Amino acid sequence: MLKNYYTGIEELPLARTVLWAKRRRSEREGKRMNAADPVYAHRVGKILIVDDEKDLVEMVALALHKKGYEIAQAYNGSQAWEKIQAELPDLIILDLMLPDLDGWEICRMVRRDERQQIRSIPILILSARALSEDRVHGLGLGADDYMTKPFSTAELVIRVEKILEKSEAIRGLYGEMDHLRGQMQEQELGLRKVIHDLKTPLISMGASAKLLMRRNNQEESLEFLRGIYENSLRLTRWLEEILLFSDSPFKGMVKEMEEVEIQTLVKRTVDLLRATGREKKIEIDFRSHSKPSSVLCNVRWMQRALENLVANALKYTPEGGKVEVAVFPSPSGESIEIVVKDNGIGIQAEDLPKIFEPFQRGRNASGEKGIGLGLALVKEVVDLHAGQIIVQSEPQKGSRFSIVLPVERSQKEKGGEKAAVNFTNN
Repeated sequence: MLKNYYTGIEELPLARTVLWAKRRRSEREGKRMNAADPVYAHRVGKILIVDDEKDLVEMVALALHKKGYEIAQAYNGSQAWEKIQAELPDLIILDLMLPDLDGWEICRMVRRDERQQIRSIPILILSARALSEDRVHGLGLGADDYMTKPFSTAELVIRVEKILEKSEAIRGLYGEMDHLRGQMQEQELGLRKVIHDLKTPLISMGASAKLLMRRNNQEESLEFLRGIYENSLRLTRWLEEILLFSDSPFKGMVKEMEEVEIQTLVKRTVDLLRATGREKKIEIDFRSHSKPSSVLCNVRWMQRALENLVANALKYTPEGGKVEVAVFPSPSGESIEIVVKDNGIGIQAEDLPKIFEPFQRGRNASGEKGIGLGLALVKEVVDLHAGQIIVQSEPQKGSRFSIVLPVERSQKEKGGEKAAVNFTNN
């Protein structure tokens, strides 16, 4: 066995020479190496063999040396862990019954290590423990494969190759993901620059139109100016919504949470949109069926989400229609429900599952202007408040959107001095 082992080492330089020669020839010919080529496929990778049987380690090392792999060896658990950290092998062939640390513990240590380059090392368990429960336990701990002794060296080599091919493919996918992420960030920066460049003239155009409206009394001119002003506001709002989704705006949301009386926040939102409703002869009916309830939330973003829901209800409800906004307590008192209901055009059944996805709009909503980010923002805000949003809708009959949020006990109930924010005095 030792003679064969050393023979294997003597053969190794020849294999490497052939690989080097083929690579050089390919470079000269301007061709790329074919991964299916057997010499190229067995590229050098480092394999750590861990077993207390030295003859077995040498036999496995011989077989893998012939395939061009670098070999590291360890004969107990402590030595294995030191080499794993120092050499970061591409694969570990691991016996279970070892002196000091056993294979089970080594497997746990690798998979629980905080370093990604160690945690992701593939493990092939090679053990005399042949019971099915041992195999299940090993795979459950995170081993990529499990072979029992006695074993076929040829089969072991094939399994090693398959594991490394899979590992290489995964690394390639991660590399591609990093590349795509970088491209997306570059495109996002470009998009943000374009949006910022567009916002400035739009704001200026809107301000100019508003100034001219104050100075002009001719009805025809006022109509044109009003159109310029409203469209500039609409385009500015669309650009702001695009920026919201390209700038990860919710990162600091948790730090800005405060207790809020949700009824007053909802009422304030409704009051802000009453003028918009009157333009379409729609009166917003607001009712609270709950005593004042405190919700831990980010006021700015929660109000933006509520504005989007009510504004959508007004947008998709025909002139003279009806929009209702209500606040209900849950039977347990642990949550509160905010309902926005309309008798507008509704949403088709096939559009409901994706209605909260960015840039998605209902098929029957083409008559109204928009880019499909309003409801996506609502969903994002509600999720980050540990809440839930539910939609029920029927075409030509209307929609019912419901936000369910967990209720917080006020600071007074907790014995503190600070009460929930009440907007009626703001």
